[in-house]
Amino acid sequence: MAAAAQEAEAPLLVFLCSGCRRAVGHTRDWEANDEGTRSLLLSSVSPTVTVDKEQKLSSWPEERGCMLETLICSGCKMTLGSIYKCTPRYLDYKRDLYCLNIDCLESYTLGTAGKKADVDKEPLTLGNQAILEESLERAETTLKALEHRLSLVESGFASLPNNG
Repeated sequence: MAAAAQEAEAPLLVFLCSGCRRAVGHTRDWEANDEGTRSLLLSSVSPTVTVDKEQKLSSWPEERGCMLETLICSGCKMTLGSIYKCTPRYLDYKRDLYCLNIDCLESYTLGTAGKKADVDKEPLTLGNQAILEESLERAETTLKALEHRLSLVESGFASLPNNG
């Protein structure tokens, strides 16, 4: 029960295809990382990921005997990774998991429950935009006047004899 509460509190990280930025998965389906293949292992992916059912043998020497199906982004057709259909016993933990190559992904974190929208602020409209622009013009005029006064003071100090 504590793990479920901790998971509910953890911000959700969404994984995006780096080619077209479509959502392909998220951390609630995360199972493991594989640093050797630079992959995230997920239990499921979004419908924007299609599976090429043509099975291929893995080209990695550490994965001899693995049969894979390629994962493809349906938006831009980028190859995102593989799903392991047949593995040797020492790689059984990867079987039927979606292995997404981290080099093909971007991510973002959804907002947390602790952050609240500031609904008391007035939205910027054409009416209050004019007021804001007028205030900025007044501030700019004041700043220019102060800059001029400062230059007069500095030139006055420059004309004083140096007693040092």
